[in-house]
Amino acid sequence: MRKADKEKMRANLLRAISHDLRTPLTSIIGTSATYLESSFLSEEERTVLLQHIYDDSTWLLHMVENLLSVTRIQDTSTKVKKTEELIEEVISEAISRFKKRQPDAKLEVKIPDELLIVPMDALLIEQVIINLLENAWVHSHTSSAIALAITHDQETVTFHIRDYGVGIPPERIPTIFDGATASYSKSIDGHKGMGIGLSICKTIIDAHKGTINAKNCQPGAEFIFTLPKEDYHEC
Repeated sequence: MRKADKEKMRANLLRAISHDLRTPLTSIIGTSATYLESSFLSEEERTVLLQHIYDDSTWLLHMVENLLSVTRIQDTSTKVKKTEELIEEVISEAISRFKKRQPDAKLEVKIPDELLIVPMDALLIEQVIINLLENAWVHSHTSSAIALAITHDQETVTFHIRDYGVGIPPERIPTIFDGATASYSKSIDGHKGMGIGLSICKTIIDAHKGTINAKNCQPGAEFIFTLPKEDYHEC
């Protein structure tokens, strides 16, 4: 990755962090203070406050995991350590981790019958899949199932993650992976912006020499990323 690209990525991440981490921290502090200082609250109201603290804490953990993913790439000069991985196993692990965060999420998964083995850093690619699934579930504003499908040709394996919700404002598509803090829904969901998540998806896929794109469908939106089947080393 060129020095200018690294500096741009760093600036985008810092901008996203200022929103995506500070906002839930502020919420946790405020909610905790309310809980501690309000002896008149009913048990039900206290439970609601604790749920808010739990939700914000879980989101912070997700963001920290994303930041650690980028640190792993930067520490190895963006040359990820790849091993041959079975696509089906990577997807299964990513879905398992995603469902722990979003137990109510509905998924429809389509994987080719043949075995697909691709060189990758499995933990990083699982992070990409989780980010995109969570993005689709949280920001599509629909209860319809998310479609996760795998296609492939001689050179690449392609991951398709589609929702059937509100879609992406057209003006957001060109910069959606640049670390902007707004979610892609028109009604921005406060602290649950995907600025860090989508920027990190692109960083990880770029480090794997793949591609990542987003587009609108009728209805909903689709995120597509590719991984090369062969591990091409730079000279």
